Order: sequence, then structure tokens, then C-alpha cells
Amino acid sequence: MSRDERRASIMDAAVPLLVQYGRDVTSKQLAEAAGVAEGTLYSVFADKDELIHDSIHRHIEATSMVDAIREIPESTDLDGVIRAIVELTQHRTEQIFALVAILGFHERTPEHAKRRPPDNEPVIQAIADVLLPHRDRLTVTPRRAAQFIRYATFSMTHPMITNGEVVPADEISALLLHGFSVATGAATTTASADERRAAASATASPDVVTPISPATAPLTA
Repeated sequence: MSRDERRASIMDAAVPLLVQYGRDVTSKQLAEAAGVAEGTLYSVFADKDELIHDSIHRHIEATSMVDAIREIPESTDLDGVIRAIVELTQHRTEQIFALVAILGFHERTPEHAKRRPPDNEPVIQAIADVLLPHRDRLTVTPRRAAQFIRYATFSMTHPMITNGEVVPADEISALLLHGFSVATGAATTTASADERRAAASATASPDVVTPISPATAPLTA
């Protein structure tokens, strides 16, 4: 395992412990969670503060989320893909807020402070990529569907936006797949995916929630 791979493995193992124990987590606990000796921790991190700081940054940045999305099996149907992405996004959002609440957050050095804010584009692209095989079931492009999934899930999980009433993953998934209006007729089953996307773009209004998957269309995944 390379040095960078070792660091990533340790940081991923550290996050649940940081949520549970905050800065009181011990080197022994961190080493056991990562499956390494304590000395190994400090062969790739200068000290515990650096390990904690870099673990939080890795979790906030897109890399670990992109990796998790790309691990969704290709055989997963559209319903399962959306549910998996919603659950990943919720879990990640909840952990980030827990980390900030428990640990606080400050930049260790001026160099750290100059880091750019996390880039959302890699996550959107990763979601669009796993949706691509299911494009015939979408009423919008895979990229637009990716944006809907990402932003809707984040906003319905953010504790300040939801006032503490976080929407469950199954409800978010159902909303994204089917909307919240009753389906009328089976006209969508005879239209092509391109026709449905064009119709959705032409008729969409701010007051209408258009599901990213036609509720009456047959499953083809």
C-alpha cells in the first residue's frame, strides 16, 4: 500500500471515531480502527491534530464520496441506484455536521486556509455516470437527474433547512422517482425517453415537481 493509500485508509477509518469521541479519541483507538500499529499512524501523519484535520478535510472534499458512488454495482436497477446515492449523501452530510459540531473547525496553517472550497462537480459527474445506463428511464438528462438527487437530498438532510425534521431516505427516493402528484393515464409509456425529456423541458414550471423517472414506465434496468 502506498503512503497516500495508507493515509486515505486511516482517515476513512478515523471519521466514525471522531463523530463518536471527538478530540478525545486515542491513538490506540484510531490505530485499531485502521488495522495498523500506532507507530504507523505517525509515519504518515505528523501528529494526531494533523490526522484529525486531514480526516475532516477528506470527508468534506469530494474524493471519498466519488469513490463510494463509483462502487455502486452496475447491476443495480434505477430505484436501487437512486436509493444508494440518497443514503450516501445523507450519511455524509450528517457526519460532516456532526464533526463540525463536536470538533469545531479551524485551519491549522495559512496554507490550509488558502485551500479552495470543495468542488461539487466531481460528485455530480460520478452520479451522472452511474445513471447513464438508465437514461431511457429518465425524463431528464443523467446530469440534470444527478443535480436533482444531490441538491434535493442535501437540502432535505441539512439540519438548519429541515429544522431538525430530516426527511427519510426512502421518502426522498420515492419523491425523486415518482414526484408527489397522482399519475394520470399511461401516456408516458408510449413516448420515447427523448420525447419525455423534451416534454418535461417544455412544460416544467416552478410549481410542478417533475419526477426524474416516469412512474408508469416499465422497468428496463
